Amino acid sequence: MNEAHDEIFCCDSLREVVAGLPAPAAPTVYKADDGALMMVVGLVQTEEGLGYLDQAILHCPFCGTKLQDAKAIAEKVSH
Repeated sequence: MNEAHDEIFCCDSLREVVAGLPAPAAPTVYKADDGALMMVVGLVQTEEGLGYLDQAILHCPFCGTKLQDAKAIAEKVSH
């Protein structure tokens, strides 16, 4: 993991989940290519295969620390 981007991790629990310790079959919390921290909130089987619905994490689900701003995430997605 790139240390320059570790500032998004507010607690060891969140850092370990994103790192995959222990490794899940499919990550439910992950860092997107654009740097936004995301969580998979639903799965659906489609004709093309398994699809998923993800949501940006604004606050840590473990300790409640604010991690991201909705406006900043929207700007990343629109580019």
